[in-house]
Amino acid sequence: MDSPIVTLITDWGDRDFFAGKVKGKLYSYIPGVRVVDITHNIDPFQSLKAIFVAQNACMDFPKGTIHIIDVNSSETAETPFVVVEYREHFFICIDNGMPGAIFGRDYTRAVMVDVPQETDFFTFAAADLFCKVASMLAQGASLDDIGSQYELDIRTPLLTDVSSDVIKVPVIHVDIYGNAYLNMKYSEFERLRRGRPFTMLVRETLLNKVCHSYADVRSGDLLLTVSSTGNLQVAIREGSVEQLFGLGVFHTVTITFKNN
Repeated sequence: MDSPIVTLITDWGDRDFFAGKVKGKLYSYIPGVRVVDITHNIDPFQSLKAIFVAQNACMDFPKGTIHIIDVNSSETAETPFVVVEYREHFFICIDNGMPGAIFGRDYTRAVMVDVPQETDFFTFAAADLFCKVASMLAQGASLDDIGSQYELDIRTPLLTDVSSDVIKVPVIHVDIYGNAYLNMKYSEFERLRRGRPFTMLVRETLLNKVCHSYADVRSGDLLLTVSSTGNLQVAIREGSVEQLFGLGVFHTVTITFKNN
């Protein structure tokens, strides 16, 4: 790629120097680089939100893009720094279960980083190591130049409980509007539904249809719809389901199918 792209997903926020320092290093190390801030507003140490963001943002970039994910990045013997190749993209992050949850077993290859960092202090890996690794990748280094073969720790952070007639689905993400994204794709919901009527219990409110737009209901009404990620989404038109119903990450909604 003539003008390499490096994206950033972090929990740094916008109050401190962290993003500026890392972006400065990337611009210094990689001629012609384009640095894209996907988000710096992951809640501190909340890998689950980083997983959701990475799954739904990174793969829209061109092949060859380098993605830095710096969330909860405290390296130990059990949680090493890794580079993962997935569908001709490269991800630099820590293996605390996060990359395995993002890619499952579908990744092409992973290596454990064996590149000396730039300082003797281990408090800001993105600046002291990840930028250096990104520069190596942008200049055509192979994964063998960066580290040794590694198998990701595959975890499922949130489980959906499925039976023939009842599904208990956890909320996996809440966006800035307070919309709750469920840990189930609409396609999977339709496969399990098999054309049957259903009810969804959200706290003490029942929903029984999937709306195509927020405009399908009146202002202030609760609805079930499908987000741009393909996930089922519980929302309130012009309101926050998180604030008004207390529906946040890890909370569960129950879907019951009615047999004809």
